[in-house]
Amino acid sequence: MKKGKIIGIIVGAIVLVLLIAGGIGYFFINDVAQKAKIVEEFKQIQEITNSKDFTIEQLNEKTGNIVSTGKYAAVEKAAKNYASDVFGTAFGIKAFLQDEKMAQLLTASNYEEDGPEFVETKKYISETKQQLEDGKARMLGFLEEGKINSYIEAETKDAYAIDLYKQLLAEDLEMSDAEKKELETSIDKVISMLNIEEEVINFLIENKGKWKVQGEQVLFDSNSLVIKYNSFLTKLRIG
Repeated sequence: MKKGKIIGIIVGAIVLVLLIAGGIGYFFINDVAQKAKIVEEFKQIQEITNSKDFTIEQLNEKTGNIVSTGKYAAVEKAAKNYASDVFGTAFGIKAFLQDEKMAQLLTASNYEEDGPEFVETKKYISETKQQLEDGKARMLGFLEEGKINSYIEAETKDAYAIDLYKQLLAEDLEMSDAEKKELETSIDKVISMLNIEEEVINFLIENKGKWKVQGEQVLFDSNSLVIKYNSFLTKLRIG
């Protein structure tokens, strides 16, 4: 999935022509105006999410405010709830990936602080992997047509409103298997890295008493242990 790409809620080429002329009644004008409000709202959401440094608070401020009325409010609310849930899950995954602790697992300081049993490190790796697996499942679930449509179905049974909602989320409904696989693979790579780091920690636990920390280095009692330890680090680099 391309970075910064809004997940699904991209308004397509909807051309709204408002002809103020004789014979145009109130309801037609109101209909066009309501659709225009929704289009503008999702244009602004797209602008927010296309920014590299946008925050979930910025998005929630926009998704939490409904500007249309009637059946259009149901469409807007359903689509905004979908956007909020998708990006909320994405930000949860991002928080784990940016956690400084993840980058410090195989450092001399962590070896000194949590070794040789590494109780906290083992717990952290296990919980992080589970959170990433759960997040991946939720993200992939959001891309299923049934899940996407469930948001509008929870708000209204109006066929016109449902059709408009599907226009707004057309990109998610048409997302290719390759794009879904890209999302899955990107998270699996991180989980794979954590699996290797877990192997390193288990190796250190199994060989406690045969290694020590000196400065910023870990020193082993035998060359065979050094070779094995370095083989793990090579796997991480190749990754």
